[in-house]
Amino acid sequence: MKIETPFDGNDTYGFPFTFHIKWSGECFDCPENPTETYYGYLLIDFLISGIIGFGLLKLFKRLKK
Repeated sequence: MKIETPFDGNDTYGFPFTFHIKWSGECFDCPENPTETYYGYLLIDFLISGIIGFGLLKLFKRLKK
């Protein structure tokens, strides 16, 4: 996540893939809609975090034995 709205910049959300962008301030070649959301990247971010969480849960259960 990177927030730059107090200045001329854009906000980006998502890791490792950016799924939401909000433009603000003075902007050249900006789209008509000041926000863009990529639902495919959002789904991929959820899947990656779920896989990591499931893997950590399995690891903790294995170490607990």
